[in-house]
Amino acid sequence: MPKTLITFKDAKMSQSNKVLLDNLNISIHQFDRIVLVGKNGCGKSSLLNLLKNKEECDAGNIWIAPNLKIDYLEQDPPVPSINNLLEFLSQDNQHPNLSRIKEIIEELNLKKINLKYRLSGGEIRKIYIAKLILSEAELLLLDEPTNHIDLPTIDWLEKKLLSLNKTLIIVSHDQEFLKKIATKTFWIHQSQILKREGPYENFQNWADEIIEVERIKSNKLKQKIKSEKKWAIEGISARRKRNMGRLRDLEKLSKNYESTKTIVKKPLNIILNKTNESALNIIETFDLSFSYNIDNENIFSDLNLKIRRDDRIGIIGANGSGKSTLVKILQGIYSPKTGKIKFGENVNIKYFDQNKEIINLNKTPWSTLAEDGNHVDFMNEKIHVLSYLKKFLFDEKKSLQKNSTLSGGERVRLSLAKLFLNKHNFLILDEPTNDLDFDTLNLLKMAIKNYDGTVLIISHDRFFLDNTIEKLLVFENNNRILKHEGNFTDYFKKFGLGKLKIVENNVKHKISHKKIISKTVINKKKMSFKDSYDLKMLPLKIAKLEKELKEYETILNDKNLFKNDRKTFDIAAIEITHIKKIINESENKWLELQILNDEINN
Repeated sequence: MPKTLITFKDAKMSQSNKVLLDNLNISIHQFDRIVLVGKNGCGKSSLLNLLKNKEECDAGNIWIAPNLKIDYLEQDPPVPSINNLLEFLSQDNQHPNLSRIKEIIEELNLKKINLKYRLSGGEIRKIYIAKLILSEAELLLLDEPTNHIDLPTIDWLEKKLLSLNKTLIIVSHDQEFLKKIATKTFWIHQSQILKREGPYENFQNWADEIIEVERIKSNKLKQKIKSEKKWAIEGISARRKRNMGRLRDLEKLSKNYESTKTIVKKPLNIILNKTNESALNIIETFDLSFSYNIDNENIFSDLNLKIRRDDRIGIIGANGSGKSTLVKILQGIYSPKTGKIKFGENVNIKYFDQNKEIINLNKTPWSTLAEDGNHVDFMNEKIHVLSYLKKFLFDEKKSLQKNSTLSGGERVRLSLAKLFLNKHNFLILDEPTNDLDFDTLNLLKMAIKNYDGTVLIISHDRFFLDNTIEKLLVFENNNRILKHEGNFTDYFKKFGLGKLKIVENNVKHKISHKKIISKTVINKKKMSFKDSYDLKMLPLKIAKLEKELKEYETILNDKNLFKNDRKTFDIAAIEITHIKKIINESENKWLELQILNDEINN
C-alpha cells in the first residue's frame, strides 16, 4: 500500500473570520493524483498555501511526513528574476540534470526566449511549469496550471505529469485536463471535503446526486421546523417548563437548516442584452494580411473570412500566434498590412479581453454596477441590483463587501456582470474562462447558449469550446488560418494539435499604431463603429477618471493616513498610478482617432 504523506485530523481552517474547512479528516498517499474542486472562495488555494508553508490549522492537527519536500505552482506566479534560464531552472535541486533541463527548455519552446524583454503571462507560466516538472519534490501542488498557456503546451503538460510518477494535488477548471489526470477528487462542499475515488469523468453526476439528497433532507427539516413552530405558538404557554428542552431542539433545528439551505440553487437564466438586429453579414475580409512591423514576416496572409449573423466561432492557436491581434483587427482597433474589411450595418460589438475589465477594489459589487442607486437597466427593464447580482452567484452579504475581498474568479464574475449590462449584438470573448470556477463556467456557457447574437471566442478550454461554438478558426503553420466547420473535438479527431502554429520566442510584437494608421489600406468611407463610439465616449471616460483621481488624491492629502490606515494608503496610491496610466492611454487613443476622423472627413 502506498505510504501516507499527509493526514488531517479534525482540522479547521478559517480566513477573515470565515470558516473554510471544518472537521477535516482526510489522508494523502504517495502517487495520488488528487483534483481539488469547489466554488470560488471555498478555500482551495488557501489549502494549497497551508500545505506549501506547512502551517498549522486553526484547530485539529496536520501530520506531514518527515522531510517531505513540496513544490507549488501558484495561480499567479510572480515575474521571475532571471539572467540565465538554465541556472534558474537548476535552482533548488541538489542534483540538477543539465541534459534533462535543456530537453524541457527545448520542448516548451523556451530556448530562444529573450530575457531582456518583458515576459508575457504565458512565458512566465511556462518557465514555472518547467521548474515544477524538473523539481525533486515528492509532492507537487498546481493551482490553475492551464491558465494562460496554449493547447500544445496543455497537451505536453498532461503527458509530462502522467509520466512523473509523483503525488499531485491540482486545482483547475479545465475539465478535459482533469479527466486525463485525476485518480481521486476532493470536493470542498459546505465546509467539508467529500472524497471520491477514481477518474474525474463522472464527478458532476456524483455531485448532483449528493446535492439532491441534501435538498430532500433540507426540505424535510424545513417541514419539521414549520410543525414545531406551530406547536410552540399554540401550546407553549400551558407547558412552558416541561417543554423548554423541545424549544432548545427547535432552535438547533433552525440553525442546522440555515447552514444547509444554501445548497438548493435555482436554475440560472441569463439572457444577454442584445440590441437591434444586425445585418446578415457582420464582417467580411478580403485577402487580409498582418505583420507586427513592416519588415517582419506576416503572421497570417490572404485571409478571406465571412462572419454572418448568429455565427458561433472559436479561435485556437499557440500563444503569440496572433489570435488577439486578429480580433482587434476585426474591430478596427488595429489595421491590416494589406487587404480590405467590410463592416455590416448596425453591428454593435462588446469586447471582453483576456486582461478583464479593471475592477475598482475600493468599491463593492453593488456600487460597481449601480453607482448612485439600487437598480440597473437590464433587458430594457429596471431591476434591483441585488436581484441582478444573484444571477451571477453573489448573495447579499458578498454584494456589500469590498471588491478587494473577492477571489480572482469572483472578480471575473463581477466583470461579466458589468459586460452583460452593455448592449451589443456581436460578443467577442478573449480567454474568458481563466480563473473561473465550475458554477461561473456553467453560467457563462448558458448565457452564450441563450444569446441570439453573434459570438467569437478565443479559448484554450476544450470543454468550453465544445459547448459554445460551431465553427473554428485555427492558426496553423505556414501563416495560415484554417476555417473548420465543427467544434474542437471534431477538429482534434481529424488533425490533432500538430498543425497549430509554433511561435518563436525571440520575436517580440511591438505595434506602432501611428505607422499602421498612416498606412491603412482598409477600404471604408467612414470610421468603424468601434472607432466612432470611442471618439465620442473617450472624453466622458477621461472626465470620469479625472474625478476618481481627485477623490483618491483627496484621500492621500490626509497627512496621518499612512500612520493610521496603511491599507487605505496603499490602495489609494496604487489606484492613482493606475488611473493616471489609463488617462494617458485614453488621451493618446482619442488624439489618434481625432486625427483619423479629420483625415477621413477631409
